[in-house]
Amino acid sequence: MTPQKPDNYLVWAILCTLFCCLPFGIVAIIKATQVDSFWAQGYYDSAYKAAADAKKWTWIGVLSIVALTFIYLLLLFLGVFAAVSLS
Repeated sequence: MTPQKPDNYLVWAILCTLFCCLPFGIVAIIKATQVDSFWAQGYYDSAYKAAADAKKWTWIGVLSIVALTFIYLLLLFLGVFAAVSLS
């Protein structure tokens, strides 16, 4: 009896690449595409590992854009605050 095939997270990896962070998204896409090929070859453990890696890199891409947006808005706010306080 074969175990259940894991989700490959390919859609999420593509969305991460388009809207979040290109380098992390590309890594996630590569890992996501490996899931189906490993599964077809019967390497079930490798398929689960690739699926977990695809999910991890997708989240890293999403969290990186959230952190960068927060830092950008913080610097923007501090810049506006400094400009207002000097005038």
